Amino acid sequence: MANNLTVNERTALTEEERFPELFVNTNIDRRMCRRVVPLKVIVVGMPRTGTQSIRVALKQLGFNDTYHMDCLFENPPDIDLWRQAFLAKFKNQGAPFGKEQWDQLLGHCQAVCDLPTSAFIPELIAAYPDAKLILTPREENSWYASCQRTIQAAAMARSIYILSALDTHFLSRFTPLVGLMFGSLFPCPPNLWQTPEGQRIWIEHYRRGHDEARSLVAPHRRLEYSVEQGWGPLCEFLGVEVPVGRAFPMVNDSGSFAVKLGVVKRQAAMRVVRRWSPVLGVLAAAGWGLWWVRRR
Repeated sequence: MANNLTVNERTALTEEERFPELFVNTNIDRRMCRRVVPLKVIVVGMPRTGTQSIRVALKQLGFNDTYHMDCLFENPPDIDLWRQAFLAKFKNQGAPFGKEQWDQLLGHCQAVCDLPTSAFIPELIAAYPDAKLILTPREENSWYASCQRTIQAAAMARSIYILSALDTHFLSRFTPLVGLMFGSLFPCPPNLWQTPEGQRIWIEHYRRGHDEARSLVAPHRRLEYSVEQGWGPLCEFLGVEVPVGRAFPMVNDSGSFAVKLGVVKRQAAMRVVRRWSPVLGVLAAAGWGLWWVRRR
């Protein structure tokens, strides 16, 4: 992800330079994995609280990898494990994840942030009691307004529903997980999301998540942090040096979110065309043949 560029500079970048996470396509079965690096940092940060900037910053500080929603684009098989985790915790379907399962799914990561990990903060704190905790609270009404413009609008877009029915490689798995995640965290039907009642429910559960995390970790082991504060407080808390000559990464504003969503939909449409073009070709040939026979 390109950091701290002007609008013109971002426009000059290719899509792959601007959104590299959308062009990684691994197929790793995490069930076969084990922990290979210690988990050092747990970020209690919901989407639209600067979590993508924090991911980039933590990776620049050497916390590789840092798990984020983007990891589902990078390695789609993760979707199936997260679905199991959500069903177990929120629907009582299956066994809850313990340290063994978290080590499989997150064993390559030294830090986690954003969803889906933010839905499992108590479990992760229990599994990794030595990890430091970073909270990224944002003014609640500002946070909700940002969610309305981005996450909620994208989730309810008709084009996403159509592509999800056809794109069996990714969106047909990813979109139901998104619905499960937000339905579990914010118990409110999508048709009420952008109403006063929906706003109340989203903010109430957003606040509850932060309060729960604060109750589980002593003050000296947690940091209340905003990306606007830059490198200083973050590096001091983590005990690392401030990068010399490197601005703090500020990425994924609402405008970038919209552009990125467009890339996601275009990639899905291209996969659909590639998958169904042989079938459409056969149907077209059959139709032409039928027309030719009838003309004779």
